[in-house]
Amino acid sequence: MNKMLKGFISKVAAVAMFATILTPINLSTVIANAETETVNIQILATSDLHGKFMPYDYALNATDTTGSLTQISTKVNQLRNPNTILVDNGDIIQGNSSELSLNSNPQVMIKGFNEMGYDAITLGNHEFNYGVPMLQHVMSNATASVLCANLYDMNNNRFYSPYKIIQKAGVRVAIIGVVTPNITRWDSEYLKTCKVTNPVDEVNAAITELKGKADVIVVSYHAGETAEYDYVGSGVVDLLNSCKGVDAVIAAHEHKLVGSKDNQVSYNGVKVVENLPTGQTLAQLNIKVTKQADGTFKVNDRVKDVQTDVISVKNGVSDATLEASLKSYHDEAIADAETPIGTLKGGDLVPADEIKGIPTSQTQETAMIKLINDVQKYYAGTDISAAAAFSSTANIKEGTIRKCDTSLIYKYANTLYKLEMTGKQLKQYMEWSAQFYNTYKDGDLTLSFNEKIRGYNYDMFSGVNYDVDVTKPLGERIVNLKKADGTAINDGDKFTIAVNNYRATSQLSSFGSIDPITGLKSTPYTDPVNDTLPTILAKDVKIEIGGVRELIGDYVKNVKGGTITPELENNWKVIGANWNPVFRAEAVKAINAGKINIPTSVDGRTANVAAVTYNMLATVNNYKNVDILSINDFHGTLLEDPKGKNVGASKLVTAVKEYKTANPNTVVVSAGDNYQGSALSNLLKGKPVSDMLKEMGVEVSAIGNHEYDWGTDLFSQWEKDGNLEFLASNIYDKTTGAPVSYAKPYKIVAVNGLKIAFIGLTTPETAFKTKPENVSNLDFKDPAVSAKYWTEYLKSGKAGETVDAVVALTHLGSFQNSTTKAITGEAADLANANTGVDAIISAHTHNTVAGVVNGTPIVQGYYNGRNLAKLSFVFDSSNKIVAVTPTIDNLAARKATIAEDTTIKTVVDKYNTELQPILGEKIGYTDIELSHDKIKEGVSVLGKWTTDIMRKITNTQIAITNGGGLRAPIAQGDITVGDLYTVMPFDNTFVNMKLTGAGIKKALENGIGNTSIGSVQYSGVIATVDLTRPFGDRITALTLEDGTPLDMAKEYTVTTNDFMFTGGDGYNFSGATGAVDTGLAIRDGIISYLRAQLNPIKIDDEHNGGNGNGVVVGGGNGSTITESLPQTGSNVDMTVLLAIGAMITLAGVGALKLSKKSKKTA
Repeated sequence: MNKMLKGFISKVAAVAMFATILTPINLSTVIANAETETVNIQILATSDLHGKFMPYDYALNATDTTGSLTQISTKVNQLRNPNTILVDNGDIIQGNSSELSLNSNPQVMIKGFNEMGYDAITLGNHEFNYGVPMLQHVMSNATASVLCANLYDMNNNRFYSPYKIIQKAGVRVAIIGVVTPNITRWDSEYLKTCKVTNPVDEVNAAITELKGKADVIVVSYHAGETAEYDYVGSGVVDLLNSCKGVDAVIAAHEHKLVGSKDNQVSYNGVKVVENLPTGQTLAQLNIKVTKQADGTFKVNDRVKDVQTDVISVKNGVSDATLEASLKSYHDEAIADAETPIGTLKGGDLVPADEIKGIPTSQTQETAMIKLINDVQKYYAGTDISAAAAFSSTANIKEGTIRKCDTSLIYKYANTLYKLEMTGKQLKQYMEWSAQFYNTYKDGDLTLSFNEKIRGYNYDMFSGVNYDVDVTKPLGERIVNLKKADGTAINDGDKFTIAVNNYRATSQLSSFGSIDPITGLKSTPYTDPVNDTLPTILAKDVKIEIGGVRELIGDYVKNVKGGTITPELENNWKVIGANWNPVFRAEAVKAINAGKINIPTSVDGRTANVAAVTYNMLATVNNYKNVDILSINDFHGTLLEDPKGKNVGASKLVTAVKEYKTANPNTVVVSAGDNYQGSALSNLLKGKPVSDMLKEMGVEVSAIGNHEYDWGTDLFSQWEKDGNLEFLASNIYDKTTGAPVSYAKPYKIVAVNGLKIAFIGLTTPETAFKTKPENVSNLDFKDPAVSAKYWTEYLKSGKAGETVDAVVALTHLGSFQNSTTKAITGEAADLANANTGVDAIISAHTHNTVAGVVNGTPIVQGYYNGRNLAKLSFVFDSSNKIVAVTPTIDNLAARKATIAEDTTIKTVVDKYNTELQPILGEKIGYTDIELSHDKIKEGVSVLGKWTTDIMRKITNTQIAITNGGGLRAPIAQGDITVGDLYTVMPFDNTFVNMKLTGAGIKKALENGIGNTSIGSVQYSGVIATVDLTRPFGDRITALTLEDGTPLDMAKEYTVTTNDFMFTGGDGYNFSGATGAVDTGLAIRDGIISYLRAQLNPIKIDDEHNGGNGNGVVVGGGNGSTITESLPQTGSNVDMTVLLAIGAMITLAGVGALKLSKKSKKTA
């Protein structure tokens, strides 16, 4: 280094050392490094200050040290050096009551900027909120250069300079200023005489113009990183994709921190920095510039040589000098904020948040939104109004209302607009608004908000009634939409609606787009071909009073006389969130206790962006889960019905295994009636069903009434084959007085560190719902008494171990109203008996039930394996029950998607193949469906056909069978032996007798209007019935089929089944004489009868009556309707009956008949 250069450096260093005495600085930021010839340029930038000139929130009328211009000033003073450039990137003059000084000279923020020595100001979108003339007035007092390259008047003259060149240490730094072009969306009315161009074009033009004039180019762009509204060029990324030659970018607008010291952000090799809003941070760019061979300076490496930081000033020291200078503005704002305008009586406008972090004002109707909407409707004179909650904490507390309180609930300086909309446009607008909610999913315990939608874009509506169904997809959430008077809203209806200027000019006056990934609409209207836009009828309504905020104050003071009370319209609500109320309450506790945090968006601008779920609650509360999965009334339905609802054994097993895989802590049980009901099961005495129960891992089974159809000899074999145990606590042996030996009263199952006790209960109806002779020695005790005894026994520890829950595993009936969801029946009676059981599994009545009675959950899974019922137990860390949730899985509805379990399929296929030669035999043909529904009143087509054949086989005048004994219709087409087993799975036998007309009437009366057993089926007589009469006296006339009145004293020949004859279903044939049980199963007799015909029997509507061909029985309206059933063929004598019995034996069917006959019931 030569002496001259050394001397120069020494002199500079001396000057610098002297300067540090006055102001400490970093020498490296001042002196151009003589050896490497580099210069460090520091740019300090503010943005999105929104009027936060002092550490004070004038809307709250309270100190707020989270950030402010005066706090930033302190930090600037600490960091400033001779190579520092200070700039602002827009959104300066709107907010925090700074607009009070718009007409001042200067406006408060401009005064602060002037005193801090800003070099350049870039306009933000909110600078245009008050119109261009006001903007020009405010900026005319700025000593800094005002920049906006993409704003022109109609003569193509710029309002402000596109850039400013600032020289520091010989380095020429150009600051290019541009604003988001979307200002034309938000303040279109104020920009009608302006042209707003694409920032990309303007920056490229400026770069070209700056060649040779600037060494460093920094773009101050009031826009976020990504484009808005699909406007290419409205984001920093777009800019840097198209503009070459930019050394760094200062972003704004999105109010998020970008480019901190430890998290540098760059696009295409260019660093980007952005502040948090309202003066919370100060952005810093340190740019190393190197002198080139030609004497110019350049940023050699934009990644290495440009370093950014975002410095927090939260709780920082405020610049006392600047505070003093701005004090008059501060005093004015406080005085304005404290101006009383009225009184609120009767409570706050917004109730306290139920859940911390989830604003009540955005999840339900509040008096605050109603007040805003009332104000807008009043001044605009509209049918409807829409308004948003701008802040999650906005509220007015009971007491004196000051002006600052209206600022709190309406913080933006919006004006009021009046629009006209059609019914279709209104619905589209409301659907757009309802995008705010995330779709509710099973397991959610809170409502949550879409992360991509700001709260100020969620409008709530007044003047219409509606619900928001959060289970529905986007665009289908507004349901039950009606006018205020309750009448329907049609697409062509016209309405007037009040909204603010932002909503009117941003979303309601232009067509938007649909995000291809999220499906979110940027505006309510996205189809220019099929959609139309609302009409703006009036702008800036009552502007002489002020904007909406000022109108609220005027309304309170002058319209309401200074006094308001919290009022609700009760016109809308959020629906569809069917969370468990117990878990919901526990989740609220956990959230409010700080155990679960409500998630916020990454940028921190949107709260509650994801729901709190059951799994989150279970984790923090250390819950234990146990699922009790149950089937009931399977009735041997091993084969899938391709056209019907029966799922079949192999798919049922798959479904059960899937549940056990999803939750290994699953206990599988059955509520009885497992075996009796199909040929495949009946002919093999339930063995295939036992194989299925074993494969699905059934632990225990209740005893159903049909378990007794084959007596009691098979219980031990079923337990062995199925690897299960039968439970029955209320079945006693009359001889010994002790519980039956083939079942235990209870069983305790250990699972997930818990002990679940199952108590078995069987319906007392079993005494007459199976062949009575099979249960004549049994005493079916009151289920409630047994349940109470065994529950107390188990919960008191008398069993030798402590149980954590008791489940009543019952074959007790239940019904559930499809509308009210009310549950009735034996299971409901048990719940109301306060026995202490924690849940009830029901069966017997073949209903779908899932609900709660008297605090006790009850389930029943339909029948034939069509549903799975589940009781989901949740225990806390001390093994106390938190909740029990009853649910139903409709397997029939999704059976097409269920795979077959290969193990059980192989088993069932094997049995089916072995029996197919018998079951697949075609024995007849029907031209029509032989329909049957046991609950439907009257004789069915199948019932008439069956009883006609019963008469023919037995050569009797009258045949009677019970509706529940016919288990399924017969489809049109071939009739097989298997069909007959499906229709009549029970081995009920013919009983022939003589019975008086009075006895016949008594028997028929028992099956008329008796929904618990189904409608009686008969042939040979015609009954005229009045269902409005009392049970047992509903037949008003009874004749033979030839029209001869039945003589009540005369005996007639009658056949029925042995189940009914011995009292099954409550039938009483005690007056019969000469009764003979033939021992021939009715099903087998019909099979042989059909085989014996010379030609296949064809059945048609004309010769087989019943409800299937139009016959209706009295419907309870007082009318008297006659069951007009046509005469069938002639009877056959006893020799035919004997011949049929011989043919059964010869055909081999007799060899397959089970030795212990099963007798039918419901």
